[in-house]
Amino acid sequence: MRPLWMALAAVLVLTAVVVVVEVGEPDLVPVGWATGEVTIVGELTMDQAGPVPDMVTAHATISADRAVVLPALVVRVRDEAGRDHDFPRREDVALGTTPTEITFRRDLAEPGTYTYSLAYSTGGAWVDLPPWQRVTIR
Repeated sequence: MRPLWMALAAVLVLTAVVVVVEVGEPDLVPVGWATGEVTIVGELTMDQAGPVPDMVTAHATISADRAVVLPALVVRVRDEAGRDHDFPRREDVALGTTPTEITFRRDLAEPGTYTYSLAYSTGGAWVDLPPWQRVTIR
């Protein structure tokens, strides 16, 4: 009888070891870095000097606290009546900690005072970067 009892005990111990090995260690799931909030800073100037009449140029100097690709970047422009005169937007703009210079151009033939700002898309929403500035087109 003793050999049967020892054989049965050995099977139970072996089963317990297999269960501990199988359930004792959880599967490892790779986890990427949390993206969190990105800090983006920029400076925007606008001028109407140039060889083409009615051409307005916006110069943006922009950077982020880490490498990021913005789905879209645009200079938003509103006239005094609130009508939109945005510059053509840029797609997939790569930013890093070193300031990047981006130039936007468009015709603004209608004289008046405009409010403008730099804005970027997060893929689902637009974020305007302050300050909102004013320019008078003559």
